[in-house]
Amino acid sequence: MNDILKAILEVLVNPGFYNNVIAVTPPILLAALGCSIASKANSTQMGMEGIMLISSFLGTLAAAYIGGPNPWLGLLVGTIVGGFLGYCVAFFNLKLKVDIVLVGIAMNLLGPGATAFFLPIVTPNHDRSSTNSLQSGLLPTVDLPDFLENIPFIGQVFANQNILTYISYILIFVVAFMMFKTKLGLRIRAVGENDNAAESVGISSDRIKTIALVLSGCLGGVAGCFMSSVYVSYFANGITAGRGFIGLAASNMGGANPIPTALTSLLFGFFYGLSNFARRTGISDNLLKMWPYLATLIGVVIYAIDQDRKEKKRLAGLAEKATENKEKV
Repeated sequence: MNDILKAILEVLVNPGFYNNVIAVTPPILLAALGCSIASKANSTQMGMEGIMLISSFLGTLAAAYIGGPNPWLGLLVGTIVGGFLGYCVAFFNLKLKVDIVLVGIAMNLLGPGATAFFLPIVTPNHDRSSTNSLQSGLLPTVDLPDFLENIPFIGQVFANQNILTYISYILIFVVAFMMFKTKLGLRIRAVGENDNAAESVGISSDRIKTIALVLSGCLGGVAGCFMSSVYVSYFANGITAGRGFIGLAASNMGGANPIPTALTSLLFGFFYGLSNFARRTGISDNLLKMWPYLATLIGVVIYAIDQDRKEKKRLAGLAEKATENKEKV
């Protein structure tokens, strides 16, 4: 036990560990921000995992086959595909009146099924596990200015980060600005709080929910392309590895607010980084693989308990006010 604690402490003082945390968080962060936008409109992007998988797959094919290797084009195509899938979710839910949870489950089943089916068809060697035989390319890394690179510890933490990593963190503030400082964000929050009241002042709740789900899908598309154009230069079956579900959990724990959601995503990224980096310490590999998912489970339980406590407190307050009003009468 002491050896394990010592190994973990050695990891925590290593700047390479924090460099890894910064690098592994963005897919979770982007998925969580997308789920937050949908949640603010009183909807649920339950199909985020499937959206990420399909967007990653089609983005990789676009990067390889259209003037390839062109990862920037792949990112663009993946984002558009994610937005289209978000629109499909809205169409089935709002137009065809299919339950949003069922639509999400269908999307999550479609993602791995469709990609596994088409993978051997579209790859030159008829690969069944990845598009490794295609040349889709990697997005570039960013070179730090000399004055930052030479700062002890800080320079090592931010060294060799991909450009999409920085874009992902910038999107935290873009989404926050959109949510709280723009007319669209105001309408999304208005529909989320009371769609009937929003309808009474001329806001189409279905239109706003559709926009929110499309934006959510676009962020999911970027998250999926991150996996196949930053970590590796190919798509592989199950490449998202549950990050869409973890993003959904992070959004719920952050109350669908961009900044708290980002902090929660970083917490999950911390455990991903710990599981990756601590492999060098001799800790059981199976134990390390379990950490991110165990952290997610514990986090969701804590969030549910906290929400239950707040709801009981709210109901107790309402009951107390009702008693006071009754006594006055």
